[in-house]
Amino acid sequence: DMDAIIRANALCNMHGMDTISCGATISWAMECWAEGKITAEDTGGIELNYGSGEAMVKMTELIAKREGFGKILAEGSKKAAEIIGRGTEDYLITSKGQEAPAHMPQVKRSLSVIYATNPFGADHESSEHDPAYKAYPERMEQIGLTNPQEKLALNEEMMRFAMVTQHLSSAVDSLSVCAFIFGVSFQLYDAKQLAEVLNAVTGWDTDVTEILAVGERRLNMLRAFNSREGIGRESDTLPKKMFKRPLEGGRSDGYALDEKEWEVALEDYYRLCDWDTKTGHPSLKKMESLGLGWVVAENEALSQVVT
Repeated sequence: DMDAIIRANALCNMHGMDTISCGATISWAMECWAEGKITAEDTGGIELNYGSGEAMVKMTELIAKREGFGKILAEGSKKAAEIIGRGTEDYLITSKGQEAPAHMPQVKRSLSVIYATNPFGADHESSEHDPAYKAYPERMEQIGLTNPQEKLALNEEMMRFAMVTQHLSSAVDSLSVCAFIFGVSFQLYDAKQLAEVLNAVTGWDTDVTEILAVGERRLNMLRAFNSREGIGRESDTLPKKMFKRPLEGGRSDGYALDEKEWEVALEDYYRLCDWDTKTGHPSLKKMESLGLGWVVAENEALSQVVT
């Protein structure tokens, strides 16, 4: 129902709501409805049937106004599940409370680790997506990636791909330029051209290596902030349904993540980042190598967990 989708997106834009979080929260509620975990008594009589554009638009309106059942859903799916209970948490697709985008980590498997470890939760623009490694070899070579893997690979090389492209994405965010214009896959300008534009605007003499280092520094500062607040490996998780329930329908039918394989990949990622594999916190060595030793030294809470 394209008309309903356009209307729901317009409502989100008008009311300053994130379309991904709002859409995923309503989808979660619809699955809970289908499983009998949410009833008409909860929703005020609205039938949250899958495929109902009318119900989707109505719930978007109620979320925006924080009225009726929308008042609960306006808290996001994780908080809503805590309020409702009754096993509704089993149907969440969140990491660190952030609803996952539609890019399925069961298929784009390096994203599964990025979704889990990203300091601010599941996000599809914090690294490149798996198919880009094989599709754009010349651009990947600019950032030191020269060993593309087969589809569905979840190994150390794909963790390296995830980490390095995450550093570039982090730098793009730091520079406040558009991620659809600058990058190493479909974007208009590649990493080298990003350096050229930056030099032309500022008069600097930077290069791709330095840009990657800037992105890595930002990522570790974000991670250190979380470490200070007691957020570490225990929060680097994915919804259980991504492991237990294969996708249904379409070209991705039957795909699911293997939990043991995923845990190995997570540790590979930690080691590549030079983060403690038990706690998930950046190492003091890594922080100092990035010129961030002062961040640890000036914060007692952080100095107790970063070693």
